[in-house]
This record gives sequence, structure tokens and C-alpha cells, in this order.
Amino acid sequence: MGKRKLWRSLTAVLLVALMIFGAVGCSSRTTGDNSGKKETADKSNGDQTKEGGTSSGGTVETANASFVGDPSEEYYMVTFLSGYSYWKTCYKGFEDAAKQFGVTSVYGGTTEYDVNEAVTAFEQICAKKPAGIAVSCMDADAYAPVIDKAVADGVNIVTFDSDSPNSDRITFLGTENYAAGAAAANYIGDKLGGSGKVAAVTTTGQSNINERIKGFSETLAANYPNIKLVQVVDSGSDEVTCASNVAGLLTNNPDLKYVFCALLLASTGTQQALAEANLTGKIKVVAFDTDDATLDAIKNGAVEATVSQAPYAQGYWSMVYLYFIKHGLINPVDGWMEKGYPSLPKTADSGASIVTKETCDNYYISK
Repeated sequence: MGKRKLWRSLTAVLLVALMIFGAVGCSSRTTGDNSGKKETADKSNGDQTKEGGTSSGGTVETANASFVGDPSEEYYMVTFLSGYSYWKTCYKGFEDAAKQFGVTSVYGGTTEYDVNEAVTAFEQICAKKPAGIAVSCMDADAYAPVIDKAVADGVNIVTFDSDSPNSDRITFLGTENYAAGAAAANYIGDKLGGSGKVAAVTTTGQSNINERIKGFSETLAANYPNIKLVQVVDSGSDEVTCASNVAGLLTNNPDLKYVFCALLLASTGTQQALAEANLTGKIKVVAFDTDDATLDAIKNGAVEATVSQAPYAQGYWSMVYLYFIKHGLINPVDGWMEKGYPSLPKTADSGASIVTKETCDNYYISK
């Protein structure tokens, strides 16, 4: 079965399970905010069903307890650069799923864009041995030993957004970044009618973003040979550095038509450079992600389009996977993880789509 069919089948199974959960109710709902504080609101199951008992519709074997989480169960979402608005949408999905199961969600990680600090923060959370962890890996190889040790210690770990494919993580949920970069290339290529000069702005050392640029550049070369990619600019680590680097690009390429920005920092820095050069709207920007700042920029004309990679879905289904694994709700054969029995997709593509002014209102998510 192909990856997409497998993903649709798994999604259908999980949705049916969640419908059962909604029907039987739960005894307690709890949520964790960024500080780990909990709010609990008790709800009665009523007399409609009992575990292993009957309902008014006849004899029904139920698994009520499997869908009634314990508020003491803590599930962590761990990222680097934790102030980044993209993670807020990921965490909202994670938190919403945790509320449905009645468990506690906690957001952790580091505010810095530093791989050593990020790995240290992740290692400290693993040491707590929570019920499960969803982690975005700034560097695939650097995270692998920590993931492997945590899994060996009995901690269930899934990766999202940025993977560590050679680790013992259970599964990965995220955008197929090469395809996302290719989508940006095809959009720009069609808009230019197959010819013109373009550039890209990115950051170095992050594997998922490198894949976006690879997909962008290789798709342009294959599908639009008359479009010239004049430069791939390093965004640096802050908006000021990015704007300065892009300013040099603009000076050397006055006939540039489009800039593809592979991350939020690249987009904001490029927008600043274009504004300072009085080129906003004259050189078009295709950004990445659907944070509010980018959506607002599309509305005001500073950005023409952006690539969405479904951050809410990544967070939501990461939590669902972790809960189902923890409670044995995925169990085709006993000891399936230890035996390597394929029960979850090793990777699941959350998808990518182009967002424009006509569609951007659909992508605002209330916090």
C-alpha cells in the first residue's frame, strides 16, 4: 500500500476511535499551558455505557478507560527557538488533542537557535520520563543519541517538523520539505511564464530547510530552464543580518523578479530589505509557513504567497500517536515496537499548499 493510502487508512482508524471517545465521554479533562499548569473540569459519563457492559442499544464491549486519560500523565512538545510563532500553532494542535484525552500537555525547549543548548534542554526533559515526547530536531545526528537512550528507557518519542531519521524515534510527522520547495518553484515558474531571475534566502545547518532549497533549485532547473537562480542568500541568525545580506543581493540584481524565503526569518528580513530599497511589491516574495505575521504581509502586499505545511495537524496527530501508543490502542501484535512490526508509518507527510491573498483568511488560527 502506498504512503498516502496508508496515511488515509490510519487517519480513518484514529478518527473512528476519537468518535468513540466523544460518544462515551470522559471523567476528567486537563490541559497544560507553557508553564505546565493544569486546569481540570470534571464531567460525568452518565449511565449510557459502562466498561465491558451494555448500552441502551444492546450489548457493547467498550474501552472507556482507554480514552479517559489521567491528568498526571504529561506529554511534552519540545522545540528549539521556542519564541517562533510557528511552534504556537503546532502546540495548539498538540494541546487540543491532550484536552480531548484528559491528559496534560507541556511545552518545552530552548529560546535560542543553538544546537547544543537545544539538545541539552531536550535531554533534561527526557530525564523526567514523561508519558511521551514530540520533538522537532534542529540537527538530526545531534538528537539521535538522546532519542535512542530515552526510547531504551521506555519513553515514547515521535518527531515532527524536523526529523532524526537514523534514531529510534517511533515515527515522524511533517512536511515533505523537498516537495514543499518544489511547490514554491512551480508557483514562481508559472507566474513568470518560464523565464526570469529569482533568488532564495535560507539558513544553513538545518536539514529540513536544506531540503526545501534543494527541492526549489532542482525543480527550477528541471522544469524551468530559462529561469535563473542567481543566488542563495544566507539569512544569518537575525532579521538585521538577513536584511543586510538581501540588500547586497538587490544591489547586484536590479532585474530580480522573485525571492523564495525558506523560513520566517528569511521572509521578515527580505521584507525589510525590500522596504528600505523601495521595492516592496516590485520584487515578489514567496514565503514559508502561515504564521499571523506572514498572513498579514500577504494581505498588505509585502508578500505575494506562502507555503503552508499544516503545523496544527503536525501537533495534533503527534499527541494522538503518543496517547495511542502509551495506552496500547495500537497493538497488532504483542511487543510490536520491539519486534519492529510496522504499525505506524515511519514518516507521514502533513502536506504543503500555496496560500495567496484569496485564501489566506482560512489559515488564521485563534490562539
